[in-house]
Amino acid sequence: MAKEAPSSDSDNAPSRGTLEVLFLGTGASTGVPTIGCGCPVCLSPNPRNERTRSSILVRYEGRQILIDAAPDLRHQALRNKLKRIDAVIFTHPHADHILGIDELRIFNYLQKEEIPVFGDPETLRIIMGMFPYAFSEENRGGLTRPRLIPNKVIGHTLIFGLPVTPFLVKHGPVLNHALRMGNLVYLTDCNEVPAESMKYLAGVDTLVIGAVRYEPHASHFGIWQALEFIDRIKPRKAYLTHLSHGIDHAQLESELPPNVYASHDGLVISVF
Repeated sequence: MAKEAPSSDSDNAPSRGTLEVLFLGTGASTGVPTIGCGCPVCLSPNPRNERTRSSILVRYEGRQILIDAAPDLRHQALRNKLKRIDAVIFTHPHADHILGIDELRIFNYLQKEEIPVFGDPETLRIIMGMFPYAFSEENRGGLTRPRLIPNKVIGHTLIFGLPVTPFLVKHGPVLNHALRMGNLVYLTDCNEVPAESMKYLAGVDTLVIGAVRYEPHASHFGIWQALEFIDRIKPRKAYLTHLSHGIDHAQLESELPPNVYASHDGLVISVF
């Protein structure tokens, strides 16, 4: 029998000091089902094979921090009944991680305040170039655009008391950032972790790691590569995400070691 990934009630706030993670999306850049595809996974009746683009919401000390703004953010927010986003951290400026930025404007309206966004200088430069209206002083009180405040992150920082450390990983020919947040590491778009970045994974409780398909990929871990990396790091628990339509949820679950789980949209976990 396939194992179930441990989860908790998303309506209950995490206890003090506990970090809670809501998987808003767990799919690769095309999402699942993929447009025009008639493969068994895209046609599957299993709701866990329906994956929006990858993103998580981190809950800590009463705050809700969005990690990446996927193109599916509106759908993700409605499905999970989100009413507040206190901050956004961007791992890198690829389309499937930033094109939901415009959906942040409704949270500005609901919260009646600007939203701080965090990222490395190059990521923020690209985002501000693509969405200049979100950072403009004009029409700051309107509903037609988001109101975002950029915060450059270089090295360790605190965001609402949560210790956050971005570190460089290889994503094919480019470098992007993974995130260490307390005892959680979020490592999605990556096919190699440089030796100098391995120290940020030491003693991690929970590792969320991307694996786009079973076989190796030019810019992502494959499933077997991700499992080898997990075995090397030895977190207490690990969750596979950024999964393409080449991966069936039930089949993948049946193939994983006891401490490794296939994530799915809507999954909630606690990190201690």
